[in-house]
Amino acid sequence: MRKSSFPLLLGATVVLVAAAVLATIRGDRAVAPPAGNRPVFPTLAAHLGDLAWMRLSHGSMNADFTAIAGRWVVVEKGNYPASAGRVQRLLVGLADLALVEPKTDRPALYPRLGLDDPPRGEATLVDLQDRTGATVAKLLIGKIRPDRLGGGNDGVYVRRPGDTRTWLARGSLDLPGDITDWLDRRLLDIAPGRIDSVTLTAADGTALVLRRDPHGGKFDIVDPPPDARLKAPATLAAPAAALAGLELDDVRPAADLPVPDSGVATAALVTFDGLTIRLRLLAQGQTEWAAIEASGNDKTASEAAAINAKVARWTYAIPAARAKLLHTRLGDLVQPAKGS
Repeated sequence: MRKSSFPLLLGATVVLVAAAVLATIRGDRAVAPPAGNRPVFPTLAAHLGDLAWMRLSHGSMNADFTAIAGRWVVVEKGNYPASAGRVQRLLVGLADLALVEPKTDRPALYPRLGLDDPPRGEATLVDLQDRTGATVAKLLIGKIRPDRLGGGNDGVYVRRPGDTRTWLARGSLDLPGDITDWLDRRLLDIAPGRIDSVTLTAADGTALVLRRDPHGGKFDIVDPPPDARLKAPATLAAPAAALAGLELDDVRPAADLPVPDSGVATAALVTFDGLTIRLRLLAQGQTEWAAIEASGNDKTASEAAAINAKVARWTYAIPAARAKLLHTRLGDLVQPAKGS
């Protein structure tokens, strides 16, 4: 061998060794084909309007969605409306996903990326079908890799079912694992300033009536006990806020969980313009369920009809803090007697 060729041979050997070491460090990514920015589902964006069914599987949760009259509903919740914004963000996010970098194809490493199959693993399986029942898109979604540099290039690890190769994809997906987070949770929004009176009746028939003073705007107890020392005005006004921005915690068809017309606590909130919201409250364990109905006069009849069209078929689990307001009793609003 000529002496002049030895340095070249040595240099080539060093390069090959370095490449081998780098491949070892990277695992098997180096042997996978480069992706660049290839769309995960190249035709999905053009067919979003054709989708008719979606299933999300995460752990033990299976959530089925179907499109009825142009709106997505959650099948497991009696076809209750899904959060339109959340579903739309997911579908658009899937259509925008682009493969960026190949990752491992070793199943033993899937848990690191959150891509081991449900129900045992952390991945969420998304399955989309069109009106004919044909699968339009199917993908396992793993851990999110946020963009820490503020460039808007969030990433998520993905894998196609039946394919061993995992990928880092560019995109952002919102995938809560609780089925109730997919519901349209907005229920009622009656501003406290609209409320003229509140009548709260316990299951035993004991009633508390609060009415707003037309002059000062503060709530007073109707027919309070003699010499009663009332608590601060804010405490007396609190029940009037029970329906402001009210969201459900859960929902069931009224046929599956009927609330009796009698023998339960009730609440009636009446606005200055004649809208009345009545709730019948039923406790089951730690959860408070409510049946809701509305009525109105000439000014508020259409508003009442819209509320009834939304709530008539359902029984709602409401937040504990709101239920507590609707269970307010006289003793909650009166200062204890001195010396007691």
